[in-house]
Amino acid sequence: MYRTSIVDCVNLNSLASSSVFQTGDSDKINCYSAALAIQRESTKFGTFNVPYSKYKVFSQPVLVPICPPYKIKETYNANSFIRVGKVDILGVSSSALLHIGSVNDIKLQSRVKHVRNFLTNPYPENEEEEE
Repeated sequence: MYRTSIVDCVNLNSLASSSVFQTGDSDKINCYSAALAIQRESTKFGTFNVPYSKYKVFSQPVLVPICPPYKIKETYNANSFIRVGKVDILGVSSSALLHIGSVNDIKLQSRVKHVRNFLTNPYPENEEEEE
């Protein structure tokens, strides 16, 4: 049994990086975000061309558990409405979702690789330590 969501007010300060604010029912939602977070020792900007394919984190498959085909819970809702007065959210980011309503199928995925870019290698014993 579907229920109707009623929200009087939503205050959302920031929505970024492949994130979604959705109201209403959805059949399928699929959000994906891939990011390289680069910290540089020098403020001298130039080209820093690193392909995503260099890092396994962006190509490794996600292992999704297989749900049993039978129902494990059945719920009866005496009231067909969900009522909320006010929702306050500072930020939604990196493939996240703020959804008011029902969803049948949802997949959210965020992959971030943090890279520190030094002028000289602080760890010379680990010359090539990348994955």
